[in-house]
Amino acid sequence: MPPLYTRPFWLAFFVHLTGSISLAMVMLLPLLVRHVGGSELTIGLVLGGGAAASVAARPFVGRLLDRVGRRRVLVACGALNAVSWLPFILVDRVGPLLFAAALFHAVVWGALFAAYFTYAADLIPESRRAEGIAVFGVAGMAGNGIGPVVGELVIDEAGYAAYCLVAAAFAVLSLVLTLGVRPDSPVTAAGAPRTTRGMREVASEPGLARVLAASFLLGVAINAAFFFVAPFTRELGMARAGTFFGSYSLATVSVRVLGRRTLDTLGAHAVSIPAFVLYAVGLTTLVLLPAPGVLVASGICCGLAHGALFPVLNALAITRASVESRGTAISLQTAVLDLGGVVGTPLCGAIAEIAGYRLMFVTMAVATACGVGVMATDPAGPRRRPRPAPLAPPGRAG
Repeated sequence: MPPLYTRPFWLAFFVHLTGSISLAMVMLLPLLVRHVGGSELTIGLVLGGGAAASVAARPFVGRLLDRVGRRRVLVACGALNAVSWLPFILVDRVGPLLFAAALFHAVVWGALFAAYFTYAADLIPESRRAEGIAVFGVAGMAGNGIGPVVGELVIDEAGYAAYCLVAAAFAVLSLVLTLGVRPDSPVTAAGAPRTTRGMREVASEPGLARVLAASFLLGVAINAAFFFVAPFTRELGMARAGTFFGSYSLATVSVRVLGRRTLDTLGAHAVSIPAFVLYAVGLTTLVLLPAPGVLVASGICCGLAHGALFPVLNALAITRASVESRGTAISLQTAVLDLGGVVGTPLCGAIAEIAGYRLMFVTMAVATACGVGVMATDPAGPRRRPRPAPLAPPGRAG
């Protein structure tokens, strides 16, 4: 079995972990929006507008990853992540500064997200792709659990300016670790896409469009959970939403650690179909708030589903794209994931403001369940089975 858990892999893991703690603290941005006088619709517009800018920038991110190399993009975007938190300190009302800061941060967030997983894909053996992505993704999900909990504590004790500075500090720590990433050579294969048209060509690779459709629906679900649970709990008079994010993160980490090899064995479709159902159940469970235990139960359902869905969809996207366009394919898949937020976040905000959070979560659950049909009707998928990995020479371990 080819080695997976190498020193470069673990360095990339901790770059991802520290960076994700910083990035995940944006889940509390809705609280800042409400603090400065914004409504639920404002939350949706701020976050949705930022996601739209992030999606629009992703073709250029993919080109940079394939042309100038992964390390340069990681270092540049890591520095920009630290800088992107500082404008929020100056926000004292809903206005252009709030929207501009959210837009800038979202573009950096999306670029880093694509860069993390493109670099990881270079380090992961093909025969252990879903396993490697799952374990690497543990860093991101751990960050999703740690960041909001730390952020809520900082906000309660020291206010929103301190919250922004702590998020920037984690970004700086990630940047310092990134400087240890080994230099790489630009990917200059003749077939690498040079323009947005090239990205459209990558999207037309056999079977990739269906993976992108499933990723879009996952993005809708994730944004509904990440950005609207905290304001819903505040509306109900609940002091904390951190238990949802903590249980979400723990469930995701558990499924990726305990089931990391099962993801490759079962295949994308056997994993994704029940996972879409489970995510829909988790979102629906939120209508029972403020009943005890609901945040934990919902977080577990959504976290288990997310923990399984992202690695298998990401691995499937890599498998269905050519090697020379890997950075573009991953940028495209993560962009479509964010596109779910572009559409879903403003829609969530509008539904929550007009009809309430409960109807909003049920609506998003129904949209998420559509992922079952997308994956169940994939004609190419069920026939794809992972080939047995060749035996490694004695003494080599994964």
